[in-house]
Amino acid sequence: MIRAIGNTLKYRIINRAGMAYPTDERHIWVFWHNRMFLIPWLRQNLIPGQEGAFLTSPSGDGQIIAEACSDFGLKPVRGSSSKRGAQAMVELAHYVKTGHDIGITPDGPRGPKYHMNMGVIKLAQLTGGKLMPVHIRYDKAFTFKTWDGFQLPLPFSGVEIEFAEPFSVPRRMTEEECEAQRAELERILREGTREFPVDR
Repeated sequence: MIRAIGNTLKYRIINRAGMAYPTDERHIWVFWHNRMFLIPWLRQNLIPGQEGAFLTSPSGDGQIIAEACSDFGLKPVRGSSSKRGAQAMVELAHYVKTGHDIGITPDGPRGPKYHMNMGVIKLAQLTGGKLMPVHIRYDKAFTFKTWDGFQLPLPFSGVEIEFAEPFSVPRRMTEEECEAQRAELERILREGTREFPVDR
């Protein structure tokens, strides 16, 4: 389904990140849970050959996502804040340090919607990987009645993908500074949910 729909869409890429591969920089892609549908397709088509890993929950729904990621060459890492959290963090850190990009939905797996968990900040702090907010906006999409309002783009609709400017977080921070980084990244991601198209 991802490939079938992905191949029909009309894309507009906004590359504020200056993203170009190959590169020695490793990015932690951060995007909302309800916008994840196209991420595997985008990676395979925009940066083929660049290794990546994707955090998904250990639940049954997470298994479906893990299998889809594997089909696109992404390595699934299973874990959440309530189960396998520490092990998942160690695995993700290993992937960053061995040359992989990482994909994370910071409001998953159970929300609240558009609320960013602290884990992605801790991962960036631990590994030195650059955080790259990714905004995905659809012209026409079906919105499911799920906790996140999961969006499925309709065939032949327009889609706008914006790669925001990557940034690093300090290796040493107080809890207050960590919270400030979390709140700022959440603000950036929330701004990216504005309606399609966005002209700035």
